[in-house]
Amino acid sequence: MEEKIKKSKKISNYNLSILFIIIIFSVPILTKIKPHTDISSFENRVLATPPVLNKETLFSGEYFNSWEEYLSDHIVGRNTWLKIYTYFNMNILKKKEINNMVIGDDSTLLPFFPYPIQYDSKTHRLDIEKMVGEIKKLNNYIESYGGKFCFVGVPTQHSYYRERYPDYFDNNEEYFSNSEKIMFSLLKESNISYINMNKEFKNMDNCYFKTDHHYSFKGSFKTYEEIINKIKYDLGLNISKALDKGDMDIVTLDKPILGSRNRQLYYLYPTDEKVKIAYHKEKIDYEKMDNKVESPKFYYIDDNTNKRPSYGVFMGGDMAETVIKTNRPKLPNALIFGDSFTNAVEPLLYYHFNETRILDLRYYEDMSLYKYIEEYKPDIVIMIRDDCHYDNTEGNGDFSKNH
Repeated sequence: MEEKIKKSKKISNYNLSILFIIIIFSVPILTKIKPHTDISSFENRVLATPPVLNKETLFSGEYFNSWEEYLSDHIVGRNTWLKIYTYFNMNILKKKEINNMVIGDDSTLLPFFPYPIQYDSKTHRLDIEKMVGEIKKLNNYIESYGGKFCFVGVPTQHSYYRERYPDYFDNNEEYFSNSEKIMFSLLKESNISYINMNKEFKNMDNCYFKTDHHYSFKGSFKTYEEIINKIKYDLGLNISKALDKGDMDIVTLDKPILGSRNRQLYYLYPTDEKVKIAYHKEKIDYEKMDNKVESPKFYYIDDNTNKRPSYGVFMGGDMAETVIKTNRPKLPNALIFGDSFTNAVEPLLYYHFNETRILDLRYYEDMSLYKYIEEYKPDIVIMIRDDCHYDNTEGNGDFSKNH
């Protein structure tokens, strides 16, 4: 009997060893042969590429280290394991920081900062001064042919909700407060028309999504109102006043948003936030082109009603160039430039202009902003910039470069 038990145990250990060996060898093989992606949409980063073997990488050890990174990024079942890890930390351990995302007050997801944004206050001011100097040159150029310019500063989600960080997490209050103070005082000194949306949002709740880094319909509609009223009443352009919400058919999409913050938690964080879109009740004819291709839609909604929408609903996401013509020559022409914060206001703003041109200078490469303005001479140029980039002269802060 004892001999049978020993034999059975020996077979069991043998089988376990075989299984272990199969797993050890099959995981890298399956990892290598399975289809790979270059980008992790959940982590919003580029994944490691297969290492290149040459004499330098072999003898330095870089080749083998790169394989470790590559296998870690592409290991078979990786997303499943990360989802399990995220779920466990969120629901079992009840952690407040998971995957570099903080679960803040009122179920608000905010980016994690292990320490305050490191910046030298003098250098930071000089960088903002440089940016405002470039804006002033642009403003003067536009005014030289009779056009108008307006800078629109919007807070980022974690700037707007900075008070929702738990007390033991850093919210970069000092950085954002100083950036706002310096930016708008310099714009005022330079006689540049501006709108500070952080100030406009101060006494308003829920202007941003809790699970995405963009503003909600409430925030984007308020931004639209302020822009139109500024252009009409302060800059004196002959356009209609901002429409009321009653002038629009407002539609709430059925499924909760797939927010960019929630994406880092593999969309496991429960949310009932929904995307709202608005159509003008008074219909006007228009022609719309995205990157020189006819594209009549303002909102991109999946035909599959079971799919959850993202902020990409607005204008189909970031485009290098969008041109909207309403063929009403008595109205002024507008140029709007900026990153994704322009997307949600574009379907509202175009209604007030004869022609609306929209650029994202991160992607537009045909000519510089100055050349574009020289060619089309818009009556009003609107720059929309978030408060993480007030000191950034790259991308939508670079007006002279063909990107």
